Amino acid sequence: MIETLYKTGKPERDKSECYVLVLARRTGDGKGLYAFMEEHGQWDDRAQRFLHQVMSIEIEDELTHQHALAIYGDAKHRLAQRGFVHSFVMDYRPRGPQSDPLPVAQQATA
Repeated sequence: MIETLYKTGKPERDKSECYVLVLARRTGDGKGLYAFMEEHGQWDDRAQRFLHQVMSIEIEDELTHQHALAIYGDAKHRLAQRGFVHSFVMDYRPRGPQSDPLPVAQQATA
C-alpha cells in the first residue's frame, strides 16, 4: 500500500509538500513479515527542485502485519494533526493487461 498525504486537496506535481507512507510485505522471507517507510517531499528553493527524504524506515526482523499497520496508523494520525489530511492512494486492483491504475482521493482520518 502506498499513500500520499498533502495539506491541499489540489496538489501540484513536484511543488506541493507531501508525505508518502509505504506498507509492503517483504517478499521471499517466507514468514509474512512487513516493512514500513515514511518519506517527506518538498520543493527546495536553493536546489531549484523537488527533494524527497526518507524520514523513517521499519524493517525489523519480526515486523508483523498487525504491528506494521499500527506504525502506519500512528504516522498517518501524526501527519493529519499537522494538516496533511488529503490522501491519495493508488488503486492496485488488477483490471487487465492494458489498464493503468488511477489515483483515488480520500480524506485522511485523524
